[in-house]
Amino acid sequence: MKSPQLIVSEHDPLKRGILIAALVFAVIVGGFLIYDYGRSRANFDFTSLENEREVMHDQIAVLNSELDGLRQKLISRQRSGEIEKRAYSEVDESLRNLQAEILELKEEVAFYRSIVAPRESARGLRIQRFQIKPAAQKNAYRYKLVLTQVIKNNRVTRGEASIQLEGVQDGKLRTLLLSDISVEKIGKLPFKFKYFQSFEGDLILPEGFVPSRVNINLVSNRVTLDKTFSWSGGISSSGSGALKISAL
Repeated sequence: MKSPQLIVSEHDPLKRGILIAALVFAVIVGGFLIYDYGRSRANFDFTSLENEREVMHDQIAVLNSELDGLRQKLISRQRSGEIEKRAYSEVDESLRNLQAEILELKEEVAFYRSIVAPRESARGLRIQRFQIKPAAQKNAYRYKLVLTQVIKNNRVTRGEASIQLEGVQDGKLRTLLLSDISVEKIGKLPFKFKYFQSFEGDLILPEGFVPSRVNINLVSNRVTLDKTFSWSGGISSSGSGALKISAL
């Protein structure tokens, strides 16, 4: 059996203290170096971020300036479009008015031509024109009746014209005299002329009355004439706003 070995080591407290102090110093220096590196790195990143923020700020300012410019162009074009649209509307309205005036003049020319150079079938007393236009007031209308006779006839024609309006009210047929619907409360229209004579007046229809046709009767010292016109309720092709009245 071997005898146990005895190991003898030298105990040096000073050397041990120096070693511990060196390790602590190394740890402190290493930590400081790591802290300084981190701080410098952080400072570098912060500076970089500041620079990037300034660059983006400048870019935003440029984009805002471009956006303001585009907005101004858009507003300018919208205003220009509105002005052009208004101008086109005014021109179109002027053209419609001119066309209506031209058509009215043509009708007047045709009217006087029918008097100066009438057809054989047009000789004698006749209803040259009958027209009804809606007025601004509800159920209100304005009528115009023109009577003529040929220019070759130098005799004066005199007599009376009566107007009756037929329609439906409350599901029943009803006939209204001119005195029932005229604002002037005129019963008949007395006439006396050699070439032509016109009549104009205002009508107020009863509430709920739906007109269907107009009967006109002329009684003169020479002839009696009856004529019926349908009331379609449309707008005439002349664009004058007259209701479409056609002879039956």
